[in-house]
Amino acid sequence: MCTKDRTGDILRITLGVSIGLMLSKYLTLSFNFQIPTVAMMVVLGMDKFNLKVFIKSNSWLIGAATLGLFITEIFRNNHLVLSVFTFGFIFSVFFFNHKNPSGMRSAVLGYSFTTIFATYSDKNVESMVTDIYLVTIIGGLLGWGLLLLFPKKPHEMVGIKKVKKEREEIHKNIGNTLLISIMLFLIWMSFMIFDIRGAFFAYATLAGIYGNLSLETIHKLSPLNIGIHVTGCTLAIIFSFFMDGRGIAPPIFLLGLMCLFYPLGYMGFYGNTPKKRAFSMGLIRAIILPIALYLTPNGDIVQQASTRAIQITVMVIGSMVITNLLLKIEEGKKDGKNTSNNRKNK
Repeated sequence: MCTKDRTGDILRITLGVSIGLMLSKYLTLSFNFQIPTVAMMVVLGMDKFNLKVFIKSNSWLIGAATLGLFITEIFRNNHLVLSVFTFGFIFSVFFFNHKNPSGMRSAVLGYSFTTIFATYSDKNVESMVTDIYLVTIIGGLLGWGLLLLFPKKPHEMVGIKKVKKEREEIHKNIGNTLLISIMLFLIWMSFMIFDIRGAFFAYATLAGIYGNLSLETIHKLSPLNIGIHVTGCTLAIIFSFFMDGRGIAPPIFLLGLMCLFYPLGYMGFYGNTPKKRAFSMGLIRAIILPIALYLTPNGDIVQQASTRAIQITVMVIGSMVITNLLLKIEEGKKDGKNTSNNRKNK
């Protein structure tokens, strides 16, 4: 449990996410959930706004989305080459994942987003990529403004310790990297073949989990991710019964969002176990997307958020079945090797 005063951090997160979500409801931009997400990233990850760090952090998503658009246009009529390039991209990202874990996960998300949605004739992907640039800038400006209005105190400074710790937690193994790349590539292929774009963010959830590159860690994190996303979608639905986005006065909508996120921010810093703190921070991110995308006066969020929760649950459980099988095979090989060594020693 945190013993320092983190009121400032909680306030910045609450305002960043709440104002960002309100802006996302009034700006008709693709990837609008990036506004509160980027704002949260800025106020959590920076002591003072640093343009160089901001560009470096967000260039992975934007650059990969742009690359995905170009590659899709170049190989639009050659699906085999597109597939080969995509597998190479996914493998390369996971292979170098230890250098910048969050950046690499963003790269997979951005590339997959444009390559998958570019296959649909009713989508203007060029406009969607432009929107990614815009929402990132808006989110950055919001985070910058909050750091100016509510500057961090010395005990709130984060420095680079978090990044170093994140790098240390990545398990680099060429066999696992290849295996996990194949698993994610096959899921990407299913999106290219079947009309299941509505489940894209379930795919994004899996891509984030797979970034750990350890079958055991992936298997352990899967139930936690199901719990976070199902709870997040449920809270977003409950919130929609009281607030319907653009159908309510902006000040009241903002106040409602702050009442929703402040307790989660509080638990994110003051939860009595690391798991509770991580769960609360994960909930904030899990709630952002359904509210940003689905909250309308028509009540779309109930069906859409429920569907999203089911999709994530099904895909992650399916992944758990596969990882469990692979872990058993791996364990069997180790046992067989140990038995063989014991016989030789005798």
